[in-house]
Amino acid sequence: MNRMVWGLAAVAAGGVGVLVGARVRRRAAAARGERDRWHSVTVNCEPERLGPKPPPLDELGFPVEIRIRPAPAGRGTELAARLVGSSPAGIGKVAAKLRDDDPVRVLRRALRAARSLAEVGEVLLPDSPGTTHRTLTGAPLAYATRHGREEGRL
Repeated sequence: MNRMVWGLAAVAAGGVGVLVGARVRRRAAAARGERDRWHSVTVNCEPERLGPKPPPLDELGFPVEIRIRPAPAGRGTELAARLVGSSPAGIGKVAAKLRDDDPVRVLRRALRAARSLAEVGEVLLPDSPGTTHRTLTGAPLAYATRHGREEGRL
């Protein structure tokens, strides 16, 4: 039993070390002035149809670098964007997420909106207003619906 507790403690400590190492690398990259990574979506249309700067991306309140090119194997267009300058890190990133003004989330939402506008002609949203009353058990679903276009896979 004692060995198992020490084994679990060692695994947990290793995981914390990996997280701290990733945070240190990200802060060092931000200090060197490196840009954020590319965020991309595949759009089912020709590159010419998107234009130089698709509509939701041209309305962002911060500078963004955009790359439009044909997707591999003729599967449409790859639309990629990244922030120019550094994005918040550490406690600043957590605070920005809590205030709903994280620039990475805003960029990802704009990429999804650009894809939806190019493919369908409008930004598709889930049912609004919801079909149920607000309850404590429905709060996680409401949060996921509200922020679903900002996180996860594009």
